[in-house]
Amino acid sequence: MNMRHLLLLLLFAFTAQQAQAEIYKIIGADGKVSYTDKAPESAGAKTEKLKIQTYSGAPSVSSYNGSVRKVTILSAQWCGVCRKAKAYMNSHKIAFEEWDIDQSDYARAKMKELGASGVPVILVGKQKMVGFSPEGLDDMLKKAEAL
Repeated sequence: MNMRHLLLLLLFAFTAQQAQAEIYKIIGADGKVSYTDKAPESAGAKTEKLKIQTYSGAPSVSSYNGSVRKVTILSAQWCGVCRKAKAYMNSHKIAFEEWDIDQSDYARAKMKELGASGVPVILVGKQKMVGFSPEGLDDMLKKAEAL
């Protein structure tokens, strides 16, 4: 592969990583908060359009300066990839702790600290995966067990 192809590949990889999602936060008359990716039809509820980055590229695994003793996922209720990751972990009996970025100031601060621009972010030991792939998670777990 020549240098020109490599540069084009890198450019594509960086531009394809983020996708802007249209998410609506709806507060019902009863005070219940819900999130949806469809514009609400009800005029009786308070609605706020959120601009949130979700990670849409290939999952990337790297190290970071912190460490967690178990699997931790930073996620959001509206995130389909987050639901896939949690379903995979549940079906494979992988215990995990979840931090919802829409519900927790700590989770939002942690995302910023980790330099992540979208969810899910999965932490295992000193490893961080932005996005999700079953193979990537299995690899992270094997590496964490070897330490």
